[in-house]
Amino acid sequence: MDSGKLSVSLSVQLAAQLDLRKRRHQQERADYKKQLEGEKMSPRAIRLELARVAPDWWPSLDVLVSGCVRRRLAEPDLAGPWAPLTEEEAVGLRLSGRWPGPAVRTPVRRSYLLPSDLIRDLRTASWRVSAPALETFERQGLTYDGHWSASQLAERRRLAEQIHSPSRIVRQALERYARQEAAE
Repeated sequence: MDSGKLSVSLSVQLAAQLDLRKRRHQQERADYKKQLEGEKMSPRAIRLELARVAPDWWPSLDVLVSGCVRRRLAEPDLAGPWAPLTEEEAVGLRLSGRWPGPAVRTPVRRSYLLPSDLIRDLRTASWRVSAPALETFERQGLTYDGHWSASQLAERRRLAEQIHSPSRIVRQALERYARQEAAE
């Protein structure tokens, strides 16, 4: 299966939760390895056992993020079906820069290796859901920093809530489902 890197902005708190999970998995793996060593298993048998149980017991953050994003994309507001992105839309989504919309205070950038089809589905849903609000931003001249009246600021905030950037969808997915994944 093809995969690609997706960079997202996370809150400091969410990034810390994921870091804690990763450290906990490393500690659990080390503890299990010691237990196996205590059972006098050969080093090769220990490595084989760790390789066998690791995907189920200690899934990587990439696997966790993929699962959470798939669940978020299945929710009614993002489920589609969506028309495929045009070439111009796909290229536009690859441009660097921040989307207008709710900002994460002091964001932490993280990259995850996700299946290419999931990245495509995420970007497609993001664009299709956000396009009407983005068009209104452009039409009303609210996209870039400027000096706006109180009513323009209110309209800008209202429109921003309708924008679901890929990073925002990933954050929502992790906030909603990462804790559930840990409990399962």
